[in-house]
Amino acid sequence: MKNPDYIKYPPTTKILIEEIKRACDDYIARRINENELKNIIWTWADNVGEKMFNGSYDFNPTIIQRVGTKRLTIVKHMLNGHQYKLF
Repeated sequence: MKNPDYIKYPPTTKILIEEIKRACDDYIARRINENELKNIIWTWADNVGEKMFNGSYDFNPTIIQRVGTKRLTIVKHMLNGHQYKLF
């Protein structure tokens, strides 16, 4: 499977949202597998967690609004078992 290039360090929340949407859509369309999606989401959680989460490790309200319920459910499943870094 060809792994699309995703930005590992999105500079803004808006770009992170677009990357999350693209990665979830690629997973749904079977362009990437579950392990690839999990790896990229864990990378974002580790590298740009301050954009992805608020202080209590709930998702940033902007991400909740713009990513969508179905995609956010996929992201939550992929983050299951992930240990968050302290910022």
